[in-house]
Amino acid sequence: MTYYKGISMLLSIILTLVFSGQVVFSANLNELQEQIKEKQSALEKLEKEEEKYNEELSKTQTEKKTLSNEIYRIRNEINGLNFKIKVNEAQIETLGLELKKLNIESQSTEEKIELKKVVLAESLRSLYDLEKTDTAIGIILTNDELSDKMLSIENVLGFGKTIKDDLGELKDLKNRLEEQQEDTRNKKSEKEYTEKNLINRKEITSNLEKEKDVLLVETKNQEKNYQNLLDEISKLREEVESEIILLEETLRAQIDPSMLPMEIPGILGWPADGRLTQGYGETKDAKYFYSRGIYKSPFHNGIDVAAYLSTPIRAAEAGEVVATGNQDRYCYKAAYGKFVVIQHDNNLTTLYAHLSLSSVKVGDTVERGDLIGYMGNSGASTGSHLHFSVYFSPTFRMTSSKYCGLMPAGGPVNPLGYLKR
Repeated sequence: MTYYKGISMLLSIILTLVFSGQVVFSANLNELQEQIKEKQSALEKLEKEEEKYNEELSKTQTEKKTLSNEIYRIRNEINGLNFKIKVNEAQIETLGLELKKLNIESQSTEEKIELKKVVLAESLRSLYDLEKTDTAIGIILTNDELSDKMLSIENVLGFGKTIKDDLGELKDLKNRLEEQQEDTRNKKSEKEYTEKNLINRKEITSNLEKEKDVLLVETKNQEKNYQNLLDEISKLREEVESEIILLEETLRAQIDPSMLPMEIPGILGWPADGRLTQGYGETKDAKYFYSRGIYKSPFHNGIDVAAYLSTPIRAAEAGEVVATGNQDRYCYKAAYGKFVVIQHDNNLTTLYAHLSLSSVKVGDTVERGDLIGYMGNSGASTGSHLHFSVYFSPTFRMTSSKYCGLMPAGGPVNPLGYLKR
Protein backbone atom coordinates (compact mmCIF):
# COMPACT_ATOMS: atom_id res chain seq x y z
CA MET A 1 0.00 0.00 0.00
CA THR A 2 2.94 2.32 0.66
CA TYR A 3 3.76 2.09 -3.09
CA TYR A 4 0.28 3.31 -4.08
CA LYS A 5 0.21 6.03 -1.44
CA GLY A 6 3.40 7.24 -3.08
CA ILE A 7 1.67 7.28 -6.45
CA SER A 8 -1.25 9.27 -5.01
CA MET A 9 1.15 11.77 -3.45
CA LEU A 10 3.07 12.02 -6.74
CA LEU A 11 -0.19 12.60 -8.60
CA SER A 12 -1.14 15.37 -6.20
CA ILE A 13 2.24 17.05 -6.56
CA ILE A 14 2.18 16.84 -10.38
CA LEU A 15 -1.35 18.24 -10.55
CA THR A 16 -0.34 21.17 -8.32
CA LEU A 17 2.78 21.89 -10.42
CA VAL A 18 0.97 21.57 -13.75
CA PHE A 19 -1.99 23.74 -12.91
CA SER A 20 0.08 26.39 -11.14
CA GLY A 21 2.38 26.53 -14.16
CA GLN A 22 -0.37 26.86 -16.77
CA VAL A 23 -0.88 30.60 -16.20
CA VAL A 24 2.85 31.32 -16.58
CA PHE A 25 3.06 28.95 -19.55
CA SER A 26 0.14 30.62 -21.36
CA ALA A 27 1.45 34.12 -20.68
CA ASN A 28 4.95 33.26 -21.95
CA LEU A 29 3.56 31.49 -25.00
CA ASN A 30 1.22 34.36 -25.93
CA GLU A 31 4.02 36.88 -25.52
CA LEU A 32 6.36 34.81 -27.71
CA GLN A 33 3.66 34.35 -30.35
CA GLU A 34 3.16 38.12 -30.58
CA GLN A 35 6.93 38.69 -30.89
CA ILE A 36 7.13 36.05 -33.64
CA LYS A 37 4.27 37.72 -35.55
CA GLU A 38 6.01 41.09 -35.34
CA LYS A 39 9.33 39.61 -36.54
CA GLN A 40 7.65 37.72 -39.39
CA SER A 41 5.85 40.89 -40.52
CA ALA A 42 9.12 42.86 -40.48
CA LEU A 43 10.86 40.01 -42.33
CA GLU A 44 8.21 40.02 -45.09
CA LYS A 45 8.76 43.76 -45.60
CA LEU A 46 12.53 43.25 -45.80
CA GLU A 47 12.14 40.44 -48.35
CA LYS A 48 9.91 42.65 -50.55
CA GLU A 49 12.49 45.46 -50.42
CA GLU A 50 15.19 42.90 -51.22
CA GLU A 51 13.48 42.19 -54.56
CA LYS A 52 14.00 45.86 -55.52
CA TYR A 53 17.74 45.52 -54.90
CA ASN A 54 17.84 42.39 -57.06
CA GLU A 55 16.07 44.23 -59.91
CA GLU A 56 18.50 47.15 -59.63
CA LEU A 57 21.47 44.78 -59.77
CA SER A 58 20.18 43.06 -62.91
CA LYS A 59 19.97 46.47 -64.66
CA THR A 60 23.62 47.28 -63.95
CA GLN A 61 24.79 44.07 -65.69
CA THR A 62 23.69 45.40 -69.11
CA GLU A 63 25.16 48.88 -68.79
CA LYS A 64 28.14 49.98 -70.87
CA LYS A 65 31.50 48.93 -69.49
CA THR A 66 32.95 52.10 -68.01
CA LEU A 67 34.88 52.56 -64.81
CA SER A 68 32.09 54.58 -63.20
CA ASN A 69 29.52 51.93 -64.16
CA GLU A 70 31.75 49.16 -62.83
CA ILE A 71 32.22 50.94 -59.50
CA TYR A 72 28.47 51.60 -59.41
CA ARG A 73 27.81 47.89 -60.07
CA ILE A 74 30.13 46.79 -57.25
CA ARG A 75 28.56 49.31 -54.86
CA ASN A 76 25.11 48.00 -55.77
CA GLU A 77 26.28 44.46 -55.10
CA ILE A 78 27.60 45.56 -51.71
CA ASN A 79 24.32 47.34 -50.91
CA GLY A 80 22.38 44.26 -51.97
CA LEU A 81 24.54 42.03 -49.79
CA ASN A 82 24.16 44.35 -46.80
CA PHE A 83 20.41 44.09 -47.24
CA LYS A 84 20.59 40.29 -47.41
CA ILE A 85 22.62 40.41 -44.20
CA LYS A 86 19.76 42.35 -42.59
CA VAL A 87 17.33 39.70 -43.82
CA ASN A 88 19.53 36.92 -42.40
CA GLU A 89 19.72 38.73 -39.04
CA ALA A 90 15.93 39.06 -38.95
CA GLN A 91 15.56 35.40 -39.88
CA ILE A 92 17.91 34.36 -37.06
CA GLU A 93 15.98 36.43 -34.50
CA THR A 94 12.67 34.94 -35.70
CA LEU A 95 14.02 31.39 -35.60
CA GLY A 96 15.38 32.00 -32.09
CA LEU A 97 11.90 33.04 -30.88
CA GLU A 98 10.30 30.05 -32.62
CA LEU A 99 12.77 27.73 -30.88
CA LYS A 100 11.88 29.26 -27.49
CA LYS A 101 8.20 28.72 -28.23
CA LEU A 102 8.81 25.09 -29.24
CA ASN A 103 10.84 24.54 -26.07
CA ILE A 104 7.99 25.81 -23.87
CA GLU A 105 5.45 23.70 -25.78
CA SER A 106 7.65 20.60 -25.50
CA GLN A 107 8.10 21.09 -21.75
CA SER A 108 4.34 21.44 -21.34
CA THR A 109 3.73 18.28 -23.37
CA GLU A 110 6.30 16.35 -21.31
CA GLU A 111 4.57 17.44 -18.09
CA LYS A 112 1.20 16.35 -19.45
CA ILE A 113 2.68 12.97 -20.42
CA GLU A 114 4.02 12.39 -16.91
CA LEU A 115 0.68 13.42 -15.42
CA LYS A 116 -1.24 11.15 -17.77
CA LYS A 117 1.03 8.21 -16.87
CA VAL A 118 0.28 8.67 -13.16
CA VAL A 119 -3.45 9.08 -13.82
CA LEU A 120 -3.48 5.82 -15.79
CA ALA A 121 -1.57 4.01 -13.07
CA GLU A 122 -4.06 5.24 -10.42
CA SER A 123 -7.01 4.19 -12.58
CA LEU A 124 -5.59 0.70 -13.04
CA ARG A 125 -4.88 0.36 -9.31
CA SER A 126 -8.44 1.30 -8.39
CA LEU A 127 -10.01 -1.15 -10.87
CA TYR A 128 -7.91 -4.29 -10.64
CA ASP A 129 -6.25 -6.55 -8.12
CA LEU A 130 -2.73 -5.56 -7.04
CA GLU A 131 -1.30 -8.81 -8.28
CA LYS A 132 -2.52 -8.20 -11.84
CA THR A 133 -1.74 -4.49 -12.06
CA ASP A 134 1.82 -4.27 -10.69
CA THR A 135 3.32 -4.93 -14.14
CA ALA A 136 0.92 -2.59 -15.96
CA ILE A 137 1.60 0.31 -13.57
CA GLY A 138 5.35 -0.18 -13.86
CA ILE A 139 5.17 -0.14 -17.63
CA ILE A 140 3.03 3.00 -17.73
CA LEU A 141 5.30 4.92 -15.37
CA THR A 142 8.63 3.96 -16.97
CA ASN A 143 8.10 3.00 -20.62
CA ASP A 144 8.23 5.40 -23.56
CA GLU A 145 6.92 2.91 -26.14
CA LEU A 146 3.53 1.92 -24.81
CA SER A 147 1.66 0.70 -27.88
CA ASP A 148 2.70 -2.98 -28.15
CA LYS A 149 3.15 -3.54 -24.39
CA MET A 150 -0.19 -1.97 -23.48
CA LEU A 151 -2.02 -4.03 -26.10
CA SER A 152 -0.66 -7.22 -24.54
CA ILE A 153 -1.75 -6.06 -21.08
CA GLU A 154 -5.19 -5.14 -22.41
CA ASN A 155 -5.63 -8.71 -23.64
CA VAL A 156 -5.03 -9.96 -20.08
CA LEU A 157 -6.91 -7.36 -18.07
CA GLY A 158 -9.41 -5.73 -20.41
CA PHE A 159 -9.60 -1.94 -20.07
CA GLY A 160 -12.58 0.19 -19.18
CA LYS A 161 -13.56 3.02 -21.55
CA THR A 162 -12.01 5.73 -19.37
CA ILE A 163 -8.67 3.96 -19.22
CA LYS A 164 -8.73 3.34 -22.99
CA ASP A 165 -9.47 7.01 -23.59
CA ASP A 166 -6.63 8.04 -21.27
CA LEU A 167 -4.27 5.65 -23.05
CA GLY A 168 -5.31 7.13 -26.40
CA GLU A 169 -4.64 10.63 -25.08
CA LEU A 170 -1.25 9.51 -23.83
CA LYS A 171 -0.34 8.16 -27.25
CA ASP A 172 -1.52 11.43 -28.85
CA LEU A 173 0.64 13.41 -26.43
CA LYS A 174 3.67 11.28 -27.26
CA ASN A 175 3.05 11.82 -31.00
CA ARG A 176 2.74 15.56 -30.40
CA LEU A 177 6.01 15.57 -28.46
CA GLU A 178 7.77 13.72 -31.28
CA GLU A 179 6.47 16.30 -33.78
CA GLN A 180 7.61 19.16 -31.55
CA GLN A 181 11.05 17.59 -31.17
CA GLU A 182 11.29 17.11 -34.95
CA ASP A 183 10.25 20.75 -35.50
CA THR A 184 12.90 21.81 -32.99
CA ARG A 185 15.63 19.85 -34.81
CA ASN A 186 14.57 21.38 -38.15
CA LYS A 187 14.48 24.93 -36.73
CA LYS A 188 17.91 24.47 -35.15
CA SER A 189 19.30 23.23 -38.46
CA GLU A 190 17.69 26.15 -40.33
CA LYS A 191 19.08 28.62 -37.78
CA GLU A 192 22.60 27.16 -38.06
CA TYR A 193 22.39 27.34 -41.88
CA THR A 194 21.21 30.97 -41.77
CA GLU A 195 23.98 31.88 -39.30
CA LYS A 196 26.51 30.33 -41.69
CA ASN A 197 25.06 32.36 -44.59
CA LEU A 198 25.27 35.52 -42.49
CA ILE A 199 28.97 35.00 -41.69
CA ASN A 200 29.84 34.12 -45.30
CA ARG A 201 27.89 37.04 -46.79
CA LYS A 202 29.79 39.41 -44.54
CA GLU A 203 33.02 37.94 -45.90
CA ILE A 204 31.76 38.30 -49.51
CA THR A 205 30.90 41.95 -48.78
CA SER A 206 34.39 42.56 -47.40
CA ASN A 207 35.95 40.95 -50.50
CA LEU A 208 33.89 43.19 -52.80
CA GLU A 209 35.04 46.28 -50.91
CA LYS A 210 38.65 45.16 -51.44
CA GLU A 211 37.98 44.46 -55.15
CA LYS A 212 36.59 47.98 -55.59
CA ASP A 213 39.60 49.52 -53.86
CA VAL A 214 42.08 47.46 -55.93
CA LEU A 215 40.31 48.44 -59.16
CA LEU A 216 40.52 52.13 -58.28
CA VAL A 217 44.21 51.80 -57.43
CA GLU A 218 45.05 49.87 -60.62
CA THR A 219 43.21 52.33 -62.87
CA LYS A 220 44.20 55.37 -60.82
CA ASN A 221 40.51 56.23 -61.10
CA GLN A 222 41.01 57.06 -64.80
CA GLU A 223 38.58 55.88 -67.50
CA LYS A 224 41.37 55.52 -70.07
CA ASN A 225 43.29 53.19 -67.77
CA TYR A 226 40.14 51.14 -67.19
CA GLN A 227 39.52 50.73 -70.93
CA ASN A 228 43.14 49.63 -71.36
CA LEU A 229 42.57 47.08 -68.59
CA LEU A 230 39.45 45.80 -70.39
CA ASP A 231 41.45 45.37 -73.60
CA GLU A 232 44.09 43.37 -71.74
CA ILE A 233 41.43 41.20 -70.12
CA SER A 234 39.75 40.58 -73.47
CA LYS A 235 43.00 39.42 -75.10
CA LEU A 236 43.89 37.24 -72.13
CA ARG A 237 40.41 35.71 -72.10
CA GLU A 238 40.80 34.71 -75.76
CA GLU A 239 44.12 33.01 -75.01
CA VAL A 240 42.68 31.15 -72.02
CA GLU A 241 39.58 30.06 -73.94
CA SER A 242 41.71 28.70 -76.79
CA GLU A 243 43.78 26.79 -74.23
CA ILE A 244 40.68 25.21 -72.67
CA ILE A 245 39.18 24.31 -76.09
CA LEU A 246 42.29 22.47 -77.26
CA LEU A 247 42.66 20.63 -73.98
CA GLU A 248 39.02 19.55 -73.71
CA GLU A 249 38.82 18.44 -77.34
CA THR A 250 41.54 15.90 -76.56
CA LEU A 251 39.93 14.84 -73.28
CA ARG A 252 36.46 14.55 -74.81
CA ALA A 253 37.80 11.95 -77.23
CA GLN A 254 38.79 9.83 -74.20
CA ILE A 255 35.24 9.53 -72.82
CA ASP A 256 34.05 5.91 -72.56
CA PRO A 257 30.22 6.03 -72.83
CA SER A 258 29.93 2.52 -71.38
CA MET A 259 31.43 3.77 -68.10
CA LEU A 260 29.05 6.72 -67.75
CA PRO A 261 25.89 6.39 -65.65
CA MET A 262 22.64 6.26 -67.62
CA GLU A 263 21.17 9.69 -68.34
CA ILE A 264 18.41 9.61 -65.74
CA PRO A 265 17.12 12.92 -64.35
CA GLY A 266 17.95 12.98 -60.67
CA ILE A 267 21.35 11.30 -60.86
CA LEU A 268 22.53 14.80 -59.95
CA GLY A 269 20.70 17.40 -57.90
CA TRP A 270 20.28 20.96 -59.18
CA PRO A 271 23.27 22.89 -57.80
CA ALA A 272 21.60 26.28 -57.29
CA ASP A 273 18.28 28.09 -57.39
CA GLY A 274 17.96 30.36 -60.40
CA ARG A 275 17.10 30.40 -64.07
CA LEU A 276 18.91 28.49 -66.76
CA THR A 277 20.46 31.13 -69.02
CA GLN A 278 22.55 28.86 -71.25
CA GLY A 279 22.52 25.14 -71.91
CA TYR A 280 25.21 22.67 -72.95
CA GLY A 281 26.84 22.20 -76.36
CA GLU A 282 26.33 24.33 -79.46
CA THR A 283 23.78 26.64 -77.92
CA LYS A 284 22.21 29.64 -79.59
CA ASP A 285 24.23 32.04 -77.44
CA ALA A 286 27.50 30.16 -77.99
CA LYS A 287 26.96 30.18 -81.78
CA TYR A 288 26.10 33.87 -81.72
CA PHE A 289 29.17 34.91 -79.73
CA TYR A 290 31.32 32.62 -81.88
CA SER A 291 30.03 34.30 -85.06
CA ARG A 292 30.86 37.69 -83.54
CA GLY A 293 34.38 36.57 -82.68
CA ILE A 294 33.73 36.86 -78.94
CA TYR A 295 33.91 33.09 -78.35
CA LYS A 296 36.61 30.89 -79.82
CA SER A 297 34.20 27.97 -80.17
CA PRO A 298 30.45 27.57 -80.67
CA PHE A 299 30.52 24.86 -77.99
CA HIS A 300 29.57 25.56 -74.36
CA ASN A 301 31.11 23.00 -71.97
CA GLY A 302 28.49 23.29 -69.22
CA ILE A 303 25.34 25.13 -68.24
CA ASP A 304 24.81 28.58 -66.72
CA VAL A 305 22.36 29.28 -63.89
CA ALA A 306 21.76 32.92 -62.99
CA ALA A 307 20.54 34.36 -59.68
CA TYR A 308 21.50 37.09 -57.23
CA LEU A 309 25.01 37.36 -55.83
CA SER A 310 25.59 35.09 -52.78
CA THR A 311 22.92 32.56 -53.78
CA PRO A 312 23.94 29.30 -52.03
CA ILE A 313 25.63 26.65 -54.21
CA ARG A 314 25.07 23.01 -53.24
CA ALA A 315 26.88 19.78 -54.06
CA ALA A 316 25.06 18.01 -56.90
CA GLU A 317 25.93 14.63 -55.39
CA ALA A 318 27.95 13.13 -52.54
CA GLY A 319 31.67 13.03 -53.17
CA GLU A 320 35.10 14.39 -52.35
CA VAL A 321 36.33 17.93 -53.00
CA VAL A 322 39.35 17.40 -55.26
CA ALA A 323 40.10 21.00 -56.22
CA THR A 324 39.36 24.61 -55.29
CA GLY A 325 40.95 27.79 -56.54
CA ASN A 326 40.75 31.43 -57.48
CA GLN A 327 42.05 32.06 -60.99
CA ASP A 328 41.47 35.80 -60.68
CA ARG A 329 44.75 35.85 -58.76
CA TYR A 330 46.55 34.90 -61.97
CA CYS A 331 44.32 36.07 -64.83
CA TYR A 332 41.80 38.59 -63.56
CA LYS A 333 38.34 38.16 -65.19
CA ALA A 334 39.72 35.77 -67.83
CA ALA A 335 38.83 32.23 -66.66
CA TYR A 336 36.71 30.38 -64.08
CA GLY A 337 37.43 32.75 -61.21
CA LYS A 338 36.69 31.08 -57.87
CA PHE A 339 35.77 27.42 -58.36
CA VAL A 340 35.15 24.10 -56.62
CA VAL A 341 35.51 20.60 -58.12
CA ILE A 342 33.87 17.49 -56.61
CA GLN A 343 34.55 13.90 -57.67
CA HIS A 344 31.65 11.46 -57.25
CA ASP A 345 31.48 7.66 -57.08
CA ASN A 346 29.57 7.33 -60.36
CA ASN A 347 32.41 8.33 -62.73
CA LEU A 348 31.18 11.93 -62.81
CA THR A 349 33.10 14.99 -61.62
CA THR A 350 31.38 18.37 -61.22
CA LEU A 351 32.80 21.88 -61.58
CA TYR A 352 31.20 24.94 -59.92
CA ALA A 353 32.67 28.18 -61.27
CA HIS A 354 32.43 32.01 -60.99
CA LEU A 355 31.77 31.76 -57.24
CA SER A 356 31.93 34.73 -54.87
CA LEU A 357 33.10 32.45 -52.05
CA SER A 358 34.03 28.80 -51.58
CA SER A 359 33.07 27.23 -48.23
CA VAL A 360 34.90 23.89 -48.66
CA LYS A 361 38.52 22.79 -49.02
CA VAL A 362 40.35 20.00 -50.84
CA GLY A 363 39.86 16.66 -49.10
CA ASP A 364 36.43 17.52 -47.65
CA THR A 365 33.73 14.88 -48.02
CA VAL A 366 30.34 16.34 -48.90
CA GLU A 367 26.82 14.97 -49.12
CA ARG A 368 24.31 15.73 -51.84
CA GLY A 369 22.82 19.17 -51.18
CA ASP A 370 25.60 20.35 -48.84
CA LEU A 371 26.56 24.02 -49.02
CA ILE A 372 29.86 24.36 -50.90
CA GLY A 373 29.94 28.05 -51.86
CA TYR A 374 28.04 31.07 -53.13
CA MET A 375 27.13 32.35 -56.58
CA GLY A 376 29.23 35.21 -57.84
CA ASN A 377 30.70 37.19 -60.69
CA SER A 378 34.35 36.14 -60.54
CA GLY A 379 36.36 35.14 -63.59
CA ALA A 380 35.12 35.60 -67.17
CA SER A 381 31.61 36.58 -66.14
CA THR A 382 29.35 39.47 -67.05
CA GLY A 383 26.92 38.97 -64.16
CA SER A 384 26.18 36.85 -61.12
CA HIS A 385 25.75 33.22 -62.20
CA LEU A 386 27.01 29.68 -61.74
CA HIS A 387 28.85 27.86 -64.52
CA PHE A 388 28.28 24.14 -63.92
CA SER A 389 30.22 21.51 -65.87
CA VAL A 390 30.10 17.72 -65.59
CA TYR A 391 33.15 15.67 -66.63
CA PHE A 392 33.84 11.98 -67.17
CA SER A 393 35.95 11.41 -64.03
CA PRO A 394 38.84 9.41 -65.60
CA THR A 395 39.54 12.39 -67.90
CA PHE A 396 39.50 15.09 -65.23
CA ARG A 397 42.74 16.77 -64.21
CA MET A 398 44.17 20.00 -62.87
CA THR A 399 46.66 21.24 -65.46
CA SER A 400 49.12 24.11 -65.41
CA SER A 401 47.80 26.93 -67.55
CA LYS A 402 50.17 29.30 -69.31
CA TYR A 403 48.12 32.19 -68.00
CA CYS A 404 45.88 31.16 -65.08
CA GLY A 405 47.68 28.95 -62.61
CA LEU A 406 46.05 25.55 -62.20
CA MET A 407 43.21 24.97 -64.65
CA PRO A 408 40.37 22.45 -64.11
CA ALA A 409 39.72 20.45 -67.28
CA GLY A 410 38.15 17.20 -68.42
CA GLY A 411 36.00 15.52 -71.01
CA PRO A 412 32.64 17.28 -70.58
CA VAL A 413 29.23 15.59 -70.82
CA ASN A 414 25.74 17.13 -70.88
CA PRO A 415 24.67 18.02 -67.32
CA LEU A 416 21.01 18.31 -68.34
CA GLY A 417 20.84 14.56 -68.92
CA TYR A 418 21.45 13.98 -65.21
CA LEU A 419 19.80 16.97 -63.52
CA LYS A 420 16.34 17.16 -62.04
CA ARG A 421 14.78 20.17 -60.31
